[in-house]
Amino acid sequence: MKILRPLAGFAFTALILGFATSALADFKIKSNGAMKIESDNGDYELEVGGRLQQDYNSFDGVINKSEDETESDFFTRRARLSVSGKAKDWSYKFSYNFTDDGSVDVLSIAYNGLGKMLRLTIGQQKEYFGLEEAGSSKWTTGIERSMPSNGFTFGKNVGLSVRGANKFVTYSLGTFQENIEASGNELDHAVTGRLVIRPLKTKDTILHLGAGFSKRRGQFDSLSARLGVRGGEEKTANSVGVEYDGAVARDLQAWNLEAAAILGRYHIMAEYFDVELIAADTVPSISATGYYFQFGWSLTGERRKYKTSSGAMDVISSDRRGGAWEVFGRIDNLDVNDNQSTPLIDIDGGTGMTATIGLNWYATDSIKLAVNFVRAQTDRTIGGRDNGSAIAARLQYVF
Repeated sequence: MKILRPLAGFAFTALILGFATSALADFKIKSNGAMKIESDNGDYELEVGGRLQQDYNSFDGVINKSEDETESDFFTRRARLSVSGKAKDWSYKFSYNFTDDGSVDVLSIAYNGLGKMLRLTIGQQKEYFGLEEAGSSKWTTGIERSMPSNGFTFGKNVGLSVRGANKFVTYSLGTFQENIEASGNELDHAVTGRLVIRPLKTKDTILHLGAGFSKRRGQFDSLSARLGVRGGEEKTANSVGVEYDGAVARDLQAWNLEAAAILGRYHIMAEYFDVELIAADTVPSISATGYYFQFGWSLTGERRKYKTSSGAMDVISSDRRGGAWEVFGRIDNLDVNDNQSTPLIDIDGGTGMTATIGLNWYATDSIKLAVNFVRAQTDRTIGGRDNGSAIAARLQYVF
């Protein structure tokens, strides 16, 4: 698997050079937010885009990790620049995060010459596990994803995957190793897969059912998720979770079920997750489960879009003057109470529950404003507290 990194870098460079030498002699430039260069015959494309998300968090009680009664912060949640395109049957994508110390988000190439049901991708890419995680952070209904989606999905890692989609089915299967930016050896290898079916798909109605799994080998010592908000730039929001004290597990097994529906201006999403860390015979395994249910309503009547290629919810867009308005509600739960407190296992919070209500304004296809109110509760105290509230806001610009 270690050979995937240099191969991806070499192939990505070759594609860029191929575009430059073959397409720039006869090209046209388009701009609809992002800048796009396209050859006249359509064989070559290059697009430059990005996103900027400026957030505000104010939070107290059990959500607040600090000793102060309330914490608040304005901060940059994401600042990302991307380059993507194609060269005949090949496509490529590179994106870079400028927040924190900077990091590579995606660096991958894909071969598309075998049709829509068989796309091969190599490089740093998203591990498709879960409905919420499959969607872009630009267009999630909530400012932050649910607790189980934050805690039990795997982000982007280096790997080789096969994906495909048609009107009724979306699938992905891949083998992965640790992220390009990883400094340790937490993940040796993983196999992750997802299958989505759409028994009903019309212009205004979609029914989505799916399941996923991941088997991972490496070193794992905890399962946890933040209570509703990020906690500002310093990430000072508490988490509900379970962790080893002086021990590690060598294997992680995870599976999930997902269901969603788009019914005109309404959408519904729900997922269930089950994750287990499996250690040596002398060390007990630890496990966690989680779920969420979400309901959204477009006040101005637009239908939320759906991406068949990834099996995920997408943007709400509108041609109306004044844009599109959406309200939503979500409840989520993360439970680690099945584990026994022993000298080797520490439990924080036991069961964490949050309820979130929010308002989204899609002012244009590039500008989104969101405000969320979060109420959190745990059945075991964290720092002497078992409930708290948060307000989160986001101004987003996409190009």
